[in-house]
Amino acid sequence: MSRATALLALLIVAGLAACLGPYPDIGERLDVGSKVVGTSYVSVDGGWTRILILAPLDGGPAPYTRIDDTQPRAVETLQGTWAGAGEDAVTFSSTIVFNLPDEHTLPVSSRKGATRRELVPPQVAQATAAISGDVLDLTGAPAVAAHYRTLLGRTAQITGTDATASACAFHVAQLAVESSEARIPGFNSAGLTQYLNRVEPFDGILSGQVTVGLVGLFSPVVTTTFIGYADFEGVVLDGVQVSSTNGSGDGTLSGVLSFQIAREGLPPIDGQVDYREITLSGGNESGNYLITLDGGTQIRVPTGPWSPPLAQCLGF
Repeated sequence: MSRATALLALLIVAGLAACLGPYPDIGERLDVGSKVVGTSYVSVDGGWTRILILAPLDGGPAPYTRIDDTQPRAVETLQGTWAGAGEDAVTFSSTIVFNLPDEHTLPVSSRKGATRRELVPPQVAQATAAISGDVLDLTGAPAVAAHYRTLLGRTAQITGTDATASACAFHVAQLAVESSEARIPGFNSAGLTQYLNRVEPFDGILSGQVTVGLVGLFSPVVTTTFIGYADFEGVVLDGVQVSSTNGSGDGTLSGVLSFQIAREGLPPIDGQVDYREITLSGGNESGNYLITLDGGTQIRVPTGPWSPPLAQCLGF
């Protein structure tokens, strides 16, 4: 699960969580994300991946989501609307930002974890759009600008069941896992204590649901369950991740997560990631993810920087 369900944030006392600040108030709705059903585009540049989901325009502004995933451990998601502003010009109006910072060097007790912030007034970004085939070029505002390709066209670059294909498929599936984490308030910090003895659901941006629950405050067990979960075209998640730790965030990760990766012009890839060889130290993961594609041989993919790079996996 990346950033290790450090979830486990744990070991902090429930009272401490109440004083941490960047989490929703008691009784406030936790899932405030918007549904966006449309075309998913992807851009990859080194360790930076940007996914842009655009609902079709139909005479007025339409929903959009932009997800930035910066390896090794940071995710920022913008949501709002977009609209045409001329023959080639488009305007993005963002109303909420979700942020999961890279805090792997901090003890879990000092982490801020996933937060969200409403943008009032909306954050407006102007861009010029050029579309050719499966290519979308947006120039202008840095918040959305990139050289994009349709995500389903890029996942078609992943073929076979060997070690390289297994690692690539896992990295693509992991984009969806990490995207989900940024919209769970308190994820990867002591703020997870707000889920003590409860199960909280969060809808996928595209479809499905993920739930998170915590039992045991001083020896916390965090269970994250994905049910037909999709934040963007091309990746659907089903299964369970379970982290079991002590008060310092040391412990194990277990469970099996199934994923299906759609590919333009090709049958989907069906895969699984088994977490039983992952250990947690200070809330951070080490060890191997056990990956199986289409019923083939199980492959070990080590934690750490993605190899091969995602740009190579997707043919950028």
